[in-house]
Amino acid sequence: MMDTRPGGYQTSVFRAQPAEGLQRKIQKRNRPPVSCLLCRTRKVKCDRQQPCERCVKSGEANFCEYAPRASRKPRTDSRPPADVRSRHEPMSRPVLQVRLQKLEEMVNGLIYTSRGREHTLDTPSSSDQRTEAETRSDLSSPPSLAQPCGSLLPTSLGGERSYVGATHWASILESIHDIQGILETEAEAPPTPSPSPQSMNPDSPDVIFGKLPPITVAQAVARLPPRTKTDQLILVYFRHKFTTAPYIHTTKFQREYDNFWEDPTTTSLLWVSCLASMLWVASSISILKGESRGEESDVALPEKLFALAAECLVSGDYLSAKPYSIEALLLHSYTELQKNREIDSSLWAKFGLVARLAQRMGYHRDPKYLSNVTPFEGELRRRAFFFIEVFDVLFSFQLGMPPIIRDDECDTESPSNLFDSDFDENVTALPPPRPSTEPTSTLYLSYKSKLCRLLRRVIRFALSIQRPPYEEIAKLDDEIHQYHAQVPPTLQIRPIRSYSFTDQTYDIMHRLMLEMMYLKSLCVLHRPYLSREKDNPRYDKSRNTCRDAALRILDLHAEYEEESRPGGRIHEDKYMLSALTLHDFLIASMILCLDLTESLPSRSVHKWWRRRFLFVDIYLVLQIDRGS
Repeated sequence: MMDTRPGGYQTSVFRAQPAEGLQRKIQKRNRPPVSCLLCRTRKVKCDRQQPCERCVKSGEANFCEYAPRASRKPRTDSRPPADVRSRHEPMSRPVLQVRLQKLEEMVNGLIYTSRGREHTLDTPSSSDQRTEAETRSDLSSPPSLAQPCGSLLPTSLGGERSYVGATHWASILESIHDIQGILETEAEAPPTPSPSPQSMNPDSPDVIFGKLPPITVAQAVARLPPRTKTDQLILVYFRHKFTTAPYIHTTKFQREYDNFWEDPTTTSLLWVSCLASMLWVASSISILKGESRGEESDVALPEKLFALAAECLVSGDYLSAKPYSIEALLLHSYTELQKNREIDSSLWAKFGLVARLAQRMGYHRDPKYLSNVTPFEGELRRRAFFFIEVFDVLFSFQLGMPPIIRDDECDTESPSNLFDSDFDENVTALPPPRPSTEPTSTLYLSYKSKLCRLLRRVIRFALSIQRPPYEEIAKLDDEIHQYHAQVPPTLQIRPIRSYSFTDQTYDIMHRLMLEMMYLKSLCVLHRPYLSREKDNPRYDKSRNTCRDAALRILDLHAEYEEESRPGGRIHEDKYMLSALTLHDFLIASMILCLDLTESLPSRSVHKWWRRRFLFVDIYLVLQIDRGS
């Protein structure tokens, strides 16, 4: 109704009025809807296929419905065809009942999880009435269709996105909204997740870093080195590829770095924390290699940058899962590991927090199963999750604790063999990976991620309360050897003196670290059988494999120790050897000591074994003298 009060035209709806005396004619658009009902209800983009991509990924391909006059072509890919029903009505009552059943199962699952079995609903759910044939059908369905894949949902805070699984309250609200949208003619906007808790009180200490003073971007910039010095350090950082974080895309970082100096106020504190950690790595390398000028300011610079990175993390509210939360926390944790040269409880807790925060942000799910993740962002997420997995296995191995990440709870694929120049933010799809014969900065990551997951299974076997059957040990041993046989020649280790003059030191170290993890996996897998039933020939293979792997580890240590001395191949880059953990060499030494002790039945011991025993004894003494 038109408001006739003075000034009422300001609150009325403005419409173009027809000329007087002419009959107003209103033509209604008669265009059928082009999106399926679920996508229209959720107000998301639909690819207009039958079934559409989003319904397939969410496990609701059978519910993908279109308006009666919106004809669609069936999919031609390998996905199972959807159950095509009559289009005389948008959604039939049986389908509504199925969706209500799904919602009921989710609610009962939440109640079971939170209250325990004794507090479950007394009324049997409709899921209990399914036939055995239907249950078998669900179990045999592909994972992408049988189980909900979760999604990344934005919140009201800037840039924050949290992973929402099938048991999250947002999934229940989304299902409720779907049913409401089906029953109503006009769909309402999807509910937005409740905002995360406000940033913590500046007076309260951080759960990891303790009490740190709040800092602003302007204050952080003032504590950075001058622009000329920062440019030099960033150049040092990216030139030393062994310590460069592959989850920081070089081309993108270059643009962000230039924009940062043009207008620092547009940059987040978490990005500044990444920059401070990278500068710490570069300044530490300069000091170790003697490239710094030796001034007092250069010597004190790493400590100042380390503190600045931590303060930017806390003030940037890294726990709210904002952009660069994972990258900043990973970089700072790595700098602390290099700074302390040892693993303590606080560092272990920090890397555990990184793993949990990554799971909250959905890093444990491959990006192809998540919505609103671009191919560019997805590849960087794969690279970051690789480092999270590696550090999780490293700390679990050294501290004798079960890994946080489980194989049955993550499906993130290995990083692709691509240069940073092969893709950027504008790509609609990643290019095909380069062949394994062409070494890139991520080829090493791709193969080490596969070995890391094998080592994680080895650790779980070693820490298992109930020892697994020996058949499973033999099966895992075969998988490890098959992996090692598939390593491309560019990553296979050789005597260090046989490498070409053009081989870079970081490539040599990558081959060494890959071989060390392989040998370590064999040692840990077969060590329990060194002293078990020594007269049983069934375990001879385990004893020989464990002994040979331990000897090989010590031989490699001796070789690289020699090459790190003046005149050696890696003397100028011997700081890279700090990436090797002393724990691995000590385990190999103790394995040989145990084996030699168990195999000394008489005084007539072979001279070769005597020399080996003496070598191990001297090795342990040297390590003790070094303060290990």
